[in-house]
Amino acid sequence: MANITLDIQHHLNPLHVYCRLVERGVSKRLSMSICKYYELMIYGWIVWLSITGVEICRIARHKKGNRHRIS
Repeated sequence: MANITLDIQHHLNPLHVYCRLVERGVSKRLSMSICKYYELMIYGWIVWLSITGVEICRIARHKKGNRHRIS
């Protein structure tokens, strides 16, 4: 689950989005402007949520491993 979360985070990275916009024919200047606002308004939340998700997966895995040792 953590790997999936990190993969999604990578594909939503503003630089990655910028490159895909330019590849599809959007001007570099417009792509830069779009990605700047995207990073400020949306990507910060995505990073925060993905880090939280990865930590929850690690905690759950750690607790699961401890349960087996105690039994």
